[in-house]
Amino acid sequence: MDEFIAQSVASKNALNMATLASTLPVQVLIFGEVGVGKKSLARIISHDAISYDAVEFQDMISNSSVKLEDFEILILSDIDRVNNIKQFIEKLEKYNIKLIATATQEKESFGEKFAVRIDLLPLSEREEDLEILSQSYLQVANRLFGTDTNIDNIKLDFSKNSISLRESIYRGVIFDSINETQVETLLEGFLLKKMDEKNEYKELLEIFEIPLIKASRTKYKSQLQMAGALNINRNTLRKKINQYGLEE
Repeated sequence: MDEFIAQSVASKNALNMATLASTLPVQVLIFGEVGVGKKSLARIISHDAISYDAVEFQDMISNSSVKLEDFEILILSDIDRVNNIKQFIEKLEKYNIKLIATATQEKESFGEKFAVRIDLLPLSEREEDLEILSQSYLQVANRLFGTDTNIDNIKLDFSKNSISLRESIYRGVIFDSINETQVETLLEGFLLKKMDEKNEYKELLEIFEIPLIKASRTKYKSQLQMAGALNINRNTLRKKINQYGLEE
């Protein structure tokens, strides 16, 4: 997320904690899944702090390419990936550096080294934030591609929170705007790459058949209607569904 969205109760609570933490000389941990807004929230605690990947910063310390005495406050991403977290944080504490760290994996040392911990829920549990963020991404995508796609025409994917959400919206806007000729051009380029891995007609055919079966099932619901619309035998359709593992 480029901007931390705080419309849900959970996000408002997180924002309040971050605002309070900005006034305190304490170490802060922001914990949550990828794409939930950890870096954006860290920026609210300190707009001026320099941000680094934690592992890269640990290497920079080892290589003496940075001087810790030059820092008063730091934002370090993915601190759960560094070696000897406790020792690493203690080194920063010796220089009175205020640390704002993000993490996605739980570590035992977190409890004793961070006075303030903010847990961010996934977007699936922050419906108000999800709605606003979706509309924000859609507005940018429509402006970028010169389209007028409605959010209802896009299958949203927030399995990886804002990362997959943005991708699904941009992909949906593109698909909503391209014509048949452009689809053929895209498929030609895609198949050209795939021919390095698959070179048999049967293997390449599934690239067409799987989405065709999925689309027809969404539109027609029953296999009888699907077979009629696709003008194929119902037994053939059932065989294809089993072949590709598309059973409901």
